[in-house]
Amino acid sequence: MDSTLKIFAMLLGATLLINVTMNYMGDNVDDFGNKALPPIRSKLFETNNPVLKVNAQSKEKWTLVDFSTQKTFQISDPDKDRELMNQRDWDLGFQRTKIISNGGVTNPQGKVAIANLGPVDFNSVLQIPEVPFVPDTRSWGNVTNPSIVDWYLYRTRTHNIESKRNVYIVKTGDGLLKLRILNYYCQRPESECKTSMCPRDEAACLNVEYYHIPPGEQTFPISKPPAPTLQQTARVTP
Repeated sequence: MDSTLKIFAMLLGATLLINVTMNYMGDNVDDFGNKALPPIRSKLFETNNPVLKVNAQSKEKWTLVDFSTQKTFQISDPDKDRELMNQRDWDLGFQRTKIISNGGVTNPQGKVAIANLGPVDFNSVLQIPEVPFVPDTRSWGNVTNPSIVDWYLYRTRTHNIESKRNVYIVKTGDGLLKLRILNYYCQRPESECKTSMCPRDEAACLNVEYYHIPPGEQTFPISKPPAPTLQQTARVTP
């Protein structure tokens, strides 16, 4: 083997190692999401927009959410449960830090695609921007949506997961959705505190600020001045 081929083989091997390592970290980073040092306190947000609390704590099941009705249902495997997915209305699916959408390789019959607007002011987004809307794709064996896969930052010192709080526009089967993930931890009521770990916020319980407009509308309404957060809990459907 000449030197050129050796160099190419070494570069290819290094590339494969990096991708395997990144995939492993992506699959396991959420295991550390409830081991913060020190315990964190989530910043409280004031908004006049609905905030949906999504339970994504299961490592075996996906929670699929229909934001127009705030209803959810769970599946075990997007590949094996595709028939069930087609029988229900849903927009996004959550499992720990992972997010899938009802479109692309996850569900070819779905119509959902996502655009990432970055860390802009949520209330300032009124018009649908001319940006690419991306469906789910498969990369190195994993199904992801490139627009939303990196929605969070992982703090290696504290093992905390922090939302970048980017704003996303989601094309759905029944309109348009504007959303922002506020945090990965939901605070527990003091009445539920039973151990010394009580100050620790609930992991894999996402607070999602959103606004949904029905088909035919292309403009989000102007938000009123901030009011106490309107928080809803996604309802699980049978």
